[in-house]
Amino acid sequence: MNDAAETPKDPLHGALLRYRVMTYIVGSALIILVCVGVPLQFWAHFDLVAKVEGTIHGYLYLVYLFTAADLARRAHWRIGRMLAVVLSGFVPFLAFVVEHRVVMQMKEERAQLLADLDDGPAESTDRTSASPPAG
Repeated sequence: MNDAAETPKDPLHGALLRYRVMTYIVGSALIILVCVGVPLQFWAHFDLVAKVEGTIHGYLYLVYLFTAADLARRAHWRIGRMLAVVLSGFVPFLAFVVEHRVVMQMKEERAQLLADLDDGPAESTDRTSASPPAG
């Protein structure tokens, strides 16, 4: 049986893919800004790179926030995960770490959900009064 988190029919698949792409773009843009633009601005007194890259990173960060918000809405994230994702766009290299953790956690949550669904209908009828699992 295929993992449902990896199939295109899963509504989270597209949102997760968009989030991952924007994470790598925004994370890379921030690294370029901090490692190239800022040193050029302070040491070489050449601020064009920092201005252009800073503007590009700012607009890309907004797109990143929209993709993360879309994924958070679809996956029913808690506030802690949302804050980690939002703040990871400000610290170089942190976006990659947070993205990896988010993907691993979502795969684990999806596997648990599928395991719960595969337990059978007899057990699921016992849970009708229980609240749905929080994501």
